[in-house]
Amino acid sequence: MAAPLVSTLSLGQAMLGSVNRAQSQLAQLTVEASSGQYADLGLQLGAQSGYELSLRGQTDQLQALTTANNLTVTNMKTASAALDDIRTAAQSAVNTLASVTAGSIGAGTTLQNAGSSALQQLISAGNATSNGQYVFGGENSGVAPLADYFSSTTSAAKSAIDTAFYNAFGFYPNSSSASTISASAMQNFLSSSSFTSLFSGSNWSGASGLWSSASSTDVTTEIAPGETAITSTNANQPGFQQLAQAYAMLTEFGGASLSSAAQQTVITAATTLINQGIASTTTTESTLGTQQTRVTDATTSMSNQLTILQSQLGNLDSVNENQIAVQLNSLQTQLESAYQLTDQLQKMTLAQYLPV
Repeated sequence: MAAPLVSTLSLGQAMLGSVNRAQSQLAQLTVEASSGQYADLGLQLGAQSGYELSLRGQTDQLQALTTANNLTVTNMKTASAALDDIRTAAQSAVNTLASVTAGSIGAGTTLQNAGSSALQQLISAGNATSNGQYVFGGENSGVAPLADYFSSTTSAAKSAIDTAFYNAFGFYPNSSSASTISASAMQNFLSSSSFTSLFSGSNWSGASGLWSSASSTDVTTEIAPGETAITSTNANQPGFQQLAQAYAMLTEFGGASLSSAAQQTVITAATTLINQGIASTTTTESTLGTQQTRVTDATTSMSNQLTILQSQLGNLDSVNENQIAVQLNSLQTQLESAYQLTDQLQKMTLAQYLPV
């Protein structure tokens, strides 16, 4: 019986095939060891691939909503802080008014300065921004809500107030004739629609608005799958209007040459409006806080859901790191042995076995 012929070439080719397969497996195991996941999920999961994709889609959605909620909460906190500042400034103005004696030396200057300072603060706080958005803009968050009353060119609001005063008395607030205005006449003007209407409705906001570019419709945001919440407020809220009216009358009429009785009428009217504004902004902030709590609770709930989903994904996608390490070591040992054997085969020649 003839012995089979075995050449070094056939042995080397057979060894080369084994080495190539081992190198391919080594590359796959190296990827899995570094990523912690199967290199070919489709091959590994088979019929469960669709389920894995569904879990990943849910995870991506929850992560996106969580990121958006974090930005939303930041915006809401900015708005709340601004409302706090507005209330603090308003209370300071009330305290100043309480300390002023109508008709006393410097009373007019004190009233005018208190009004202009508080109005500037109201406008600045009302134009607060967060993440590139005006937090009191409502749906129109890309535009500064409150116009600059103290702009270098006379603002539309100031012009309207001066005109209303002139139409009522026949002269402007800075006229010396203002001293002839009685307390009852001043009260009638301050409570008349010709003055009060300048701080509400279409005179406040809209195409012909004197004060605000904000939308009265607040932002509605999806805070969780299938759940929405109102996540902003706007500068058309009553508090802004009441405070602007009080500060404007102090700014424009507080420094006028009024009689002590007429000046006291301005002080009393402004104090009432500021207290109303403080109450209104408190209500606005309370409503905003309630919605912020909803957003925070939704984020917490989604975080719990994400933990569960990621655990389920890990069970499907993740490799056994200990097992991978063992397989890597085994393959590396096999390859080293194969390399050594291949090297020895390449060195073998027939000449080594021929007689000299």
